[in-house]
Amino acid sequence: MKVTAVVVRPSDEAVLMLPSGLPQVEVAEKLWFPDVETTVRAVREQLSIEAVVLICLDEEPVTYLMLSTGTVPPDAQWAHDVDDPAVVAARKHLALPADSPVTPAWTRPGWYDEALPWIDDELARTGPWSQVRSWGLSNVLRIPTAQGDVYFKALAHSSTIRPARTDALPLLFAHEPMLLKQLSDERPGEVPVPLAVDEKRAWMLLPDLGSPLADSPDVSLWIDALRAHAKLQRSYADQPDRLLEFSCVDRRLAVLEAEIDRLLGPNPATDLLEPAERALLPRRAEQLREAITELAAIGVPETLLHGDLHPRNLAVRDGRVLAFDWTDAAVSHPFLDLVTFFEQRSPMSADPRLRDAYLAEWESYASPADLRRALELAGELGALHQVMTYAHLPDSLSGSSKESMLRGGVWWLRRILAQ
Repeated sequence: MKVTAVVVRPSDEAVLMLPSGLPQVEVAEKLWFPDVETTVRAVREQLSIEAVVLICLDEEPVTYLMLSTGTVPPDAQWAHDVDDPAVVAARKHLALPADSPVTPAWTRPGWYDEALPWIDDELARTGPWSQVRSWGLSNVLRIPTAQGDVYFKALAHSSTIRPARTDALPLLFAHEPMLLKQLSDERPGEVPVPLAVDEKRAWMLLPDLGSPLADSPDVSLWIDALRAHAKLQRSYADQPDRLLEFSCVDRRLAVLEAEIDRLLGPNPATDLLEPAERALLPRRAEQLREAITELAAIGVPETLLHGDLHPRNLAVRDGRVLAFDWTDAAVSHPFLDLVTFFEQRSPMSADPRLRDAYLAEWESYASPADLRRALELAGELGALHQVMTYAHLPDSLSGSSKESMLRGGVWWLRRILAQ
C-alpha cells in the first residue's frame, strides 16, 4: 500500500517537496495508522528522509503529517505555497492554538525540544532513537542504551488532554506512569518497573520487556502468565480505595449497572448500528442487569483490572511474563480481564488449561462450578466494560484516532448483541 507524508521543517514549517511531489512510500502490508514504525523506516530507507510522525491526517489513503529530524534528499526543496489537500490539512493542524482541545502535545513540532532533553537526562543513549507508535492516545519512542532498548511513552490523560466540550465524558484512563511506580514499589517483580517518570507530563521510560506472549508456543508460559495475574489481582482484593488512589478508574459492577442505559441507549456508537441491531438493545440491557446481579452474588471480590489484557500486551523475557500498557487499569470484577485475553487471533489463548489455572487461584472465594459460571457472566459484562471505555474516548480525541475509537465501540456493542 502507498503512504503519503507531508514533511515540515521545524524552523519555519516549510513543506518538503520531491521532484515527484509530496513524499510517498510503499509498505508491504495494510497499516493500522498508530503503528508508525513501518512508515518511518520506509521514509528513511526509500527516500533518505529522517522524520517522525506528528499526526495521521487521513486513513484512506494513509497520510501523515511528519516532522523533519535530519537528512533530506539532495534534490528535495522546501516550499511554503503548496496547493494540495493534504498540505491544507497539515497547515490547519499546525495553526491550532497551543491550548487547543483534543490535541496531544506530541503532535506539535516543538514537543521534541522538550522530550528529547528529558530522555537524555535520564539515559545514556548509544544510538539514534526511533518512533514506534503515535496517535491520539500515546507516543512511543525506542531508545538504544548499553543495557538494551528503553521505551519512552507519553500518555494521553485527563491531566494532559483538554476534551472537546465542557460537557464531555471524562477520559477513563489511569495515570500509567504513577500507577506502575506505585504497583512496582508494592509488588516488586509483578509489574514493569519504570526507569523514570514525569508525573506532570505523564511520561515514563520502561526497559525492553521482551517478546509478545502471543508469539510463544509454550503453553506453560501462558498458564504462568494468567496465574501470576490472578495472584496480583488477589493481592489487592481488600484494597479498592488504595487502587483508586493509584489512579485506577472505578468500574465496579455497580458503576457498570448505573451506566447501562446510557451505554446502550442513543449515543454516537449505537447510532452507527443497524436499526435491527438497536432494536435488540433494550432486551440485552435487562439481561446484563441480571448478569451483574448473579455475578456479584458469586462472591469473587472486585479488585485490580488491567482492562486490556490481550496476548500482545504481555511480554516474555528470561522465562518471566509481565503485562504492560496499563492505561485501562480499573477497579472491577477481576474476571473481566479475560474477555480480551481469550481471542480468536491467538489460538493458544483458548486452551482450557489456561482457564482452569486462572480459576484455580480463586477457589477460596467460590466453588469451581460457581467460578466457571462467573467466567461466563464476565464474558458478557467484559464486553459492556469495553463499550464504556470506548464511549469515553472520542470526546478526548480527534480525526483518525476518534474514528478508530468509535469503530471499536461499535465492535464491542455487536459483541454484546452476539452473546
